[in-house]
Amino acid sequence: MRRHLPNGSVDLVYLDPPFQSGRTYHVYTGVTSKVAGAMAFDDTWTFGKHTKRALDVMVSDDEPIGRALSGLYGFLGPCDMMAYITTMAERMVEIRRVLRLTGSVFLHCDPTASHYLKIVMDAVFGPDCFRNEIVWRYRRWPAKARRFQRMHDVILFYSRTAENHHTFHTLYGYEELAESTKKTFGNKKQRADFSAGHRKPGLSDEATPGPPLSDVWEIGVIAAKGKERLGYPTQKPEALLERVILSASNEGDVVLDPFCGSGTTLGVAERFGRKWIGIDRSLEARRTVEERMKRSFGKTPRWIVVDDAATKTPLRPLAKITSSSVRITSEVA
Repeated sequence: MRRHLPNGSVDLVYLDPPFQSGRTYHVYTGVTSKVAGAMAFDDTWTFGKHTKRALDVMVSDDEPIGRALSGLYGFLGPCDMMAYITTMAERMVEIRRVLRLTGSVFLHCDPTASHYLKIVMDAVFGPDCFRNEIVWRYRRWPAKARRFQRMHDVILFYSRTAENHHTFHTLYGYEELAESTKKTFGNKKQRADFSAGHRKPGLSDEATPGPPLSDVWEIGVIAAKGKERLGYPTQKPEALLERVILSASNEGDVVLDPFCGSGTTLGVAERFGRKWIGIDRSLEARRTVEERMKRSFGKTPRWIVVDDAATKTPLRPLAKITSSSVRITSEVA
């Protein structure tokens, strides 16, 4: 990313990185449990020499992120979680660099590491740039566990600068209204008249769009037989990305997903007239994105394999894909 994306070239970043689950994810065929024979990605992290070097470099700079990582390393030590945190910190520094001053970032994670990632985000962007901790609430089959059922993910929303210059469009949702309100007023827009110091509720002839969306989003996961289902593990519903993209970008803006996976972000961005950039190491991600773009938009992305400068060996394809008006290339994250 450092070599191919200039400073301040991106308006919105959404990333859904591996969650430090310690699992290996495969592509599945159709709606069965049959593995298609290819690994999509390996969500396991090991603290090795490369991670230690990266950590030492950031700590030696004596920037807020270095001091934060030093503190985390002081009590976590050289463990798998510290490897994950260090890797994410490297990427957040780069994401901040490529964001325009009016831009923002949405980091999708889960409670496994969200508390650590918020520290990283505060250190990289600054605590004053924190906007929301969005809770994505969903339903799924319960699992046997000696704890409460986990039914939500976390999305950390930060702006590039502390001033209120970031792009933001308030979204509304009729479904956010209380059932009692719907029953009493239907879809009529409520208003309040003030007379003699008293508030008098009333109705207008306009249909209400509902109240502004809160930071709790109830959106269902993709059903096993759903039309969106592409067989890619951890695939997110388009409705989730619609809220992110419509609220935090304008038509023609550049949207970056550095862990593009199945290409949901890219597809939604294309549908709403945004330019887009996707990056992923997985060969399966490439195939899935190609399938999505051909099926939905009749487009075939071009791909370039980038060599690892250190080892001179070819890496698996990484994609920097843009809308039809921008050249399609590829890059190393």
